[in-house]
Amino acid sequence: MVEVRSGLVPRATGARGALTPMFVLATAVLLGGCGAVSRQARGAVRADYLPLRVGAVWRYQIAADDGRTGTGTVRVDGLDYDAVDDGVAYRVREDLLDGTLWVWETNKGGRVTCAQQEVDDPAGAVRDEETYDPPITVLDERATRMVAGASWPEAFLDTAPNMRGHPKTKRAEVKWEVESLAEPVTVPAGTFTCLRVRRTRKHHPPLVSWYAKGVGLVKQQGAGLLGDQTLALVEARLP
Repeated sequence: MVEVRSGLVPRATGARGALTPMFVLATAVLLGGCGAVSRQARGAVRADYLPLRVGAVWRYQIAADDGRTGTGTVRVDGLDYDAVDDGVAYRVREDLLDGTLWVWETNKGGRVTCAQQEVDDPAGAVRDEETYDPPITVLDERATRMVAGASWPEAFLDTAPNMRGHPKTKRAEVKWEVESLAEPVTVPAGTFTCLRVRRTRKHHPPLVSWYAKGVGLVKQQGAGLLGDQTLALVEARLP
């Protein structure tokens, strides 16, 4: 197991082990002297920007726009059958300040996508769920996308229950931008050279993500159900 961590990190807490896919992770190259990853670990880490592996856990410090602070965890809980791609999907669970988000993600040819997500309240009751057709991009690591300044649009149908619980479908469109391939970022877990990508959608706060290659999501602005949280990596455990 590869570990990246700061000096003050609580041990893992229990998580519901059934329904969750995974979440967005991306590129970064570890800076030579950061000390966050041992020499042996560096050699063992596979160089994926979004290392989807069952058992992987990432812990974050969280700061919300309204002044709230806390900690959060993202973990790849397991695999589920994916009816959309006729294969398997990674079940990822994100525990942030405003509840639990379950995401089902697949990785084909370097493009990680999500076809479905579910939101649970702190008591475990389902608050909301959405499906995407075609599945939306979580991270696109294909060579044609990994170019500084690259940008592209993405359109999809977003289906979610309305106030009465009946499914309602609307067309949505987002824009992706690769803002940097090598941006130094310092977080509690250490200093990393990161890929920075931006995802914008009308009537939603922009989502800006910093990924370290072989580590995953290092920092994110616009996280959470309302897009009002900033995440900073404290610890990463990759099996």
